[in-house]
Amino acid sequence: MTMDTLNQDGNNSETQNQTPAQDQMKADNQKKMEEKRAENEEKDKKEEGLLLAIDGAKIKFNAHSGTFKVLHDVPTTQDKLTGTIVEKLVPNFIFEDGFILTQPTEWQNFGTVKVQDNKVLLKQSFLPGVGAIPGTPPESGKVEFVNSGQVNVPESIDAKGAPIPNKVEVLKKFMIHFRRNASYKGEFGFDWMRDEYIYPMTAVGGANKELSLDPAQLKTEYKTTDVLNPVSPYGKDYYCSFLNLMLNQEAELDIEVEELETLATDATEIIFESSSPDLTINPSSIPLSTLIAGGKKNKPLGGTTSRDYYIAANQVKVKCNKALIKNEQIKVFAKLKDAASGTDDKKEVGKMMVMKNSDQSKYTINVYVIKAFISDNTTFGEAVIDTEFAKIGGLSGLEKYLNENSLNQGLIQVKLIDKKDSKTLKIDLSTNTFNLVNRGINPRTNTPDDEYESLKGIITSIGPTSFEVDSGKSVNLFNKQMNKLYNFNQEKCILLYLCPLKTKDAGGSAYTIPLNNKHCIIFGTNLFDPQSYAHEIAHTLGLEHSFLSKDSSCNLVSLIDEKRNADNEVEKYRREVNRAKTDIDGQWTRYRNSNLAYFTQHPDKEGEYKKPYEDAKQKLTRKFTEYQGLKNDEKSLIDKNNVRFQRAYTENIMDYWGDDTNCDGTIDVRGIADKLSFNKFQWKIIQNEAKTYYH
Repeated sequence: MTMDTLNQDGNNSETQNQTPAQDQMKADNQKKMEEKRAENEEKDKKEEGLLLAIDGAKIKFNAHSGTFKVLHDVPTTQDKLTGTIVEKLVPNFIFEDGFILTQPTEWQNFGTVKVQDNKVLLKQSFLPGVGAIPGTPPESGKVEFVNSGQVNVPESIDAKGAPIPNKVEVLKKFMIHFRRNASYKGEFGFDWMRDEYIYPMTAVGGANKELSLDPAQLKTEYKTTDVLNPVSPYGKDYYCSFLNLMLNQEAELDIEVEELETLATDATEIIFESSSPDLTINPSSIPLSTLIAGGKKNKPLGGTTSRDYYIAANQVKVKCNKALIKNEQIKVFAKLKDAASGTDDKKEVGKMMVMKNSDQSKYTINVYVIKAFISDNTTFGEAVIDTEFAKIGGLSGLEKYLNENSLNQGLIQVKLIDKKDSKTLKIDLSTNTFNLVNRGINPRTNTPDDEYESLKGIITSIGPTSFEVDSGKSVNLFNKQMNKLYNFNQEKCILLYLCPLKTKDAGGSAYTIPLNNKHCIIFGTNLFDPQSYAHEIAHTLGLEHSFLSKDSSCNLVSLIDEKRNADNEVEKYRREVNRAKTDIDGQWTRYRNSNLAYFTQHPDKEGEYKKPYEDAKQKLTRKFTEYQGLKNDEKSLIDKNNVRFQRAYTENIMDYWGDDTNCDGTIDVRGIADKLSFNKFQWKIIQNEAKTYYH
């Protein structure tokens, strides 16, 4: 008989020896228990490996420990941002000992479920790469998750594609966009991705086309460039809108609801959250039912594509109460309480960037307004300027337009000045002066002059009632005369000439190169048009046309070809300079040979006689260096102005209202006449130029 007793620990203790059969049975049972335990541990390990990796998860790379940081604005798990395969930048991995992952590759062992079009990371995921602590040799390895970052959570995800953890989806799918209101006249800077930019909605040359000449580039510009934490609500491309405000300025905006699935009136709230206390938006929330009360609209986007949307006018007021030292954002959330769970369902469905304005005081410019006219021909005299200029309210009217309806969009403010030393700024030239200059003759000396050689042909047509001039040569002539009358060379400013003369095809003219060029002109046909003044001053501030130029065969010239042409011109000029230097060397050689006896007797004199030849070569070198610098500036400006559109179809101030598509002198395309706005990439160019060269 056997007898069991209870030991002091409360366990059964056998007091009788086991038979060999019983020992084997016990060993077999022990083995099965260990196998089962190992099986359960492996199962637990696999399940843990399938947990979603989230912001704050602990990581390691070889012996280096750290924390995983999610940088993208994505849906959350346990109220923390969910990791996806796009999180593979240096700032994503913060190591405690200063180790830096310098060469990450691609994530491995991730899930197949997507968050905002990107596959999710799991605890089992790893990222091979190379890194080092600064000052130490690099080491290879892989980033691994020590934990998922989740706390006491049962959710896991099957790598073959299980849905994201249980949550009742109660919000309808839509996106929110900020839009200008119908009464907008350029009072503040506002830019957004117009549908016609990237969809073939506009008839151009007999076919529907996108207005952007590079839609893919433009999509990036509005999705990510200057955008903090880009979003893709429900996996859709979201193109941000951009607002540029003066200090203490307020903008009233419309709200557009882009429908992604059929909407109905419910308790959904739209919530606006500013990233700065100095940037306010009122109201801070609006019922979705208010925004869709006006009824659904449908907009064809070309072909069979269209989109449904609602527009609600004048819904929010955004105000900058204090200088913004960096770009700020207003995020837009949709929120609805889930009746089943009692929890709030909240998703980010839009945003607007509000641009830095703390340098506003550095964007102020003095603009000297100079009347330039023919003194002995009343058809093109001073009175014509006065009459036409008065149609836009004269000096005060133009200043108001520039400061409140155009240049202010880029935070530029101008002060128009038409007097110096109490005298009205003017250049009165006689018909004879133009005739002399037209032949390359200096009107002061009445003799041919290299300084005026480049102005030959300034008159393109002349008659009893017509006096057409070359636009660029006219600017150069007035500039020469201005420098003789007044000294503006050392002053940071812009010189604006008002001229009653006409040109063949230009209402105004300005140079973008050199970068500090300060001259622009408005001709007789456009003296009454305020938008022409904004257009030409913006050229002076570094803006190119919003469309491509054409070559002599009427073909569009790509930006790549423009830069190539600039390089070719530099090489052509280099060859000319080298030929000229070779010729100078030949002249010196001939001169020296013809005076060889003298130089043999006076070898110390050779340098003295050779110096003028060397000086001439150095002058050529300086001219080439200057020319090359200008061409490099030209290429740099092309790179900055790298967003181009179809000509005449946009409301951009740097666009033309029409196009002579065949280059036969006839305008055969009449597009948008009222030019209202600058784009956000243009704001940055004119700000930089104003601050650098004109303030």
